Amino acid sequence: MCFSATASFTTALVLVPVGVYCVKKSVSLHKAYWLFALIPVFFGIQQFFEGLVWLGLSSYDAGTTRFAAMGFIFFSHLFWLIWIPLSCYAVESNLIKRKFYLFLIVLGAAHGLSLYAPLLFHQDWLTVKMVNQSIKYKATLLHDEDIPIIMMNILYATFTLVPLFLASDRHIKIFGAVIVISLAVTSLYFNYAFISVWCFFAAVLSFYILIMMLQKTKPTEN
Repeated sequence: MCFSATASFTTALVLVPVGVYCVKKSVSLHKAYWLFALIPVFFGIQQFFEGLVWLGLSSYDAGTTRFAAMGFIFFSHLFWLIWIPLSCYAVESNLIKRKFYLFLIVLGAAHGLSLYAPLLFHQDWLTVKMVNQSIKYKATLLHDEDIPIIMMNILYATFTLVPLFLASDRHIKIFGAVIVISLAVTSLYFNYAFISVWCFFAAVLSFYILIMMLQKTKPTEN
């Protein structure tokens, strides 16, 4: 599979209008879903940043690479840890699940800030390079010496995957399932550039949200 600036920019160019359409659809039929409908837009923005990373690396422009990489990492290390449980909270009707989602939103924000904020002040804590036609992001984290990587992965899954599977809406569960499949494929075949490749797959798979919105034809349908 060939990853490139063209692939990232093309994905961004398609996802943003798809997301805008999803938002319009959700507002007209299911207003609570507008946060979830915005996911393709934000994936599009994240892919735009990765396109800039490709350009920065190709031209040996350290400034562009750093700026774009921090934009990309903002989504992967902070934004999604908040937005996913928040989107699920907005559409959930089960009170117990809603309380749990609130708990995840607060913890996700705290954990995400602990991952991302230090990178703003320590430029050498984030390195970016091309590996096998992919981009590898290597971030030094505050917890590296205290928390095993397996626990960090479990924490990340708790904030980004568990909310999808807990959702009462079957469409959201399906979206969670395809994201997990992409996670497995990335781990098996692209582990050397895990963050970049998984985010790319997740971005492409967010097209499912368009299908989800098109299938919701009645305001009372869940």
